Amino acid sequence: MKLAAAVFTCLIASPAVGFECPQHFSKAQAMIDKVSGEMEGMMDMMSPEDMALVHALLDDAKMLLSGAHHNHEKPQGAYDHARSIAKADAALGYASAADMLHFKYMEK
Repeated sequence: MKLAAAVFTCLIASPAVGFECPQHFSKAQAMIDKVSGEMEGMMDMMSPEDMALVHALLDDAKMLLSGAHHNHEKPQGAYDHARSIAKADAALGYASAADMLHFKYMEK
C-alpha cells in the first residue's frame, strides 16, 4: 500500500516540474535584460577588457537559457524538465555574475 502511494505521488508530482520552467526562465531573462540595458550606457566607464568579460558572461547566460527553452519545449520526460530548470538557474547565475562585475563601475 505504501509503495502504491509513493508511486502515485511521484506520477502526480512529475508533470508539475514542467510548469515550473517558465518561472525560472523569466527570472533569468529579467536579469539578462537588466544587465544588457545597463551596459548600453557604460562604454566610456569600463575598460574594453572588462566590457568583454561582462559580455562573455551574458553570452553564456543567453546560451544556457536557450538550451533551457529547448529542453522544456521538446521534453522526453521529467529529466528534460529538470535539465531545463537547471540550465535556467545556471543562466541566472551567469547573468548575476555579469551584474556583479559591471556593478563596480556603476558605483563610480
